[in-house]
Amino acid sequence: MKEFFPRRGLPNVIQKLENGEPVTIVYFGGSNTRSEGYRVMTADWLRDQYPHADIRAVNAGIDGTGSDLGCARLETDVLSHQPDLVFVEFVGNDGGVPESKARIEGIVRQIRKHSLCTDILFVYTIKERDLKLFQSGEYQKGALMQEEVADYYGIPSIHLGVAVSQLVLDGKLVFTSSSDVSIPGAVIFTHDSIHPTIPEGHQIYTDTITRSFEKMRELRDHVGKVEHHLPQDPLVPANPWEYATMLPLDRLTQFSAGWSYMTSNDFALVRKYDWLFPGLWRAVDPGETITVEFEGTHIGLFDIGGPDSGRLKVSVDGGESFLIDRFTPYNDHNRNQYIFLPELPNGKHTVCFEIDHKKTDKAAVFEASGNERSMEHVRQHPDWYDQTVIQLGKLLLVQPPS
Repeated sequence: MKEFFPRRGLPNVIQKLENGEPVTIVYFGGSNTRSEGYRVMTADWLRDQYPHADIRAVNAGIDGTGSDLGCARLETDVLSHQPDLVFVEFVGNDGGVPESKARIEGIVRQIRKHSLCTDILFVYTIKERDLKLFQSGEYQKGALMQEEVADYYGIPSIHLGVAVSQLVLDGKLVFTSSSDVSIPGAVIFTHDSIHPTIPEGHQIYTDTITRSFEKMRELRDHVGKVEHHLPQDPLVPANPWEYATMLPLDRLTQFSAGWSYMTSNDFALVRKYDWLFPGLWRAVDPGETITVEFEGTHIGLFDIGGPDSGRLKVSVDGGESFLIDRFTPYNDHNRNQYIFLPELPNGKHTVCFEIDHKKTDKAAVFEASGNERSMEHVRQHPDWYDQTVIQLGKLLLVQPPS
């Protein structure tokens, strides 16, 4: 299996590095990008390779997020930094859903519309569940979808799982083992089957990326600045995701009286998440509503969930209501999360979100996922879970031209 597909390479960022110019690299993805792993290691390697270049590395990773949120937050978290190179890492969190191809293309088209000279690099991480696929000669479904986008736009891509899989076959790597175990002669790659150990596991990712970078450097023909390909027609017909955006909630929203805007001055949770949101819109009582009028195909909420989270009753354009639960199997602690509603016909819509009077059986949610530790947490702190709190950070929209 090939680990690297160079396509049109990274001509512009390599030229700037070789010329000793300032360079901005944005690392855009999920938890593997946010961690102090390959992101930090590859930036350090580049600084060693190009000591005269002023390299600024931007951490645009957010735990547990996929390319759908990525499309919406691209302007705020990536393009605002005027990047020369964008690493894109979403295979793990996208999970191979069919919509992933359209969303990844939405990211590419937004970057290319911003600047045809910005280089893009796709990197595909590996989970333990993917190992059998690799060892039978197949890439993950999500990576194959992204490869179609990479082919269409000439974007280089790196399959980080190829080297990991080979090391397992060679007996030099154990994919998952607990943190209190050491295995002579073998690297322990993860403690949780998903996130590589630091530094050992992420060093394998880094070595794969730097090998590929060296090949791109060798393949580059010195032709000066290159304008990348932006075909008029997207690969995915009528793809709306290049028109995704993330807005402050109060831009398009009407709030009932029970909502409060909490800032870092008056709420500790906002101080914890001030890197994501300047403030949180918070309501605690059933019956409180927000109403959003917008034009487009998708609407979503970027929020903070926790033990106290409630459910939202949603109605679209006056239709029959349905529930979205903001309590998840991971909410024995506060964490950032988000949701998009199903796609709508492109046009004007009015969406009402109302805090539901009925409460989720949160202990049953944990029991269904087999999480005994979280079930014990409910027993220890029943008051924390017996609430219907909603805490909203941003509004997510997809608004293609009508």
